Amino acid sequence: MWYVGRLSNSIYLDVDVNLRCFRAILHDPEIYPEPEEFKPKRFLDKDGSFQDDPTIALAFGVGKRICPGRHFVDATLFTVAASVLSAFNVTKAKDGNGQEIPVNVAVAPRSEILV
Repeated sequence: MWYVGRLSNSIYLDVDVNLRCFRAILHDPEIYPEPEEFKPKRFLDKDGSFQDDPTIALAFGVGKRICPGRHFVDATLFTVAASVLSAFNVTKAKDGNGQEIPVNVAVAPRSEILV
């Protein structure tokens, strides 16, 4: 539970409520058509550069309680991705005959409760 408010008018918010709000905003079909589909191109401009999307920043919170490590996380993810791509050839696996092995991805919740 998170404490929100003054001592005289105190209220408590369940963390789950905030996560549900963020998920609802980030999965809005008006902003992101087909939000359940993996489409990285939706975050790129027509020239291929990264689209500045303020909605994505909601994942780090807002206001006084915004994550102080958000810039560190962004820089770390970029460094890790760049290091992996510079050191390894990332390709699909091949079987003994040289044919690509199809990748089957299944995404399932860890519990019955969806956030």
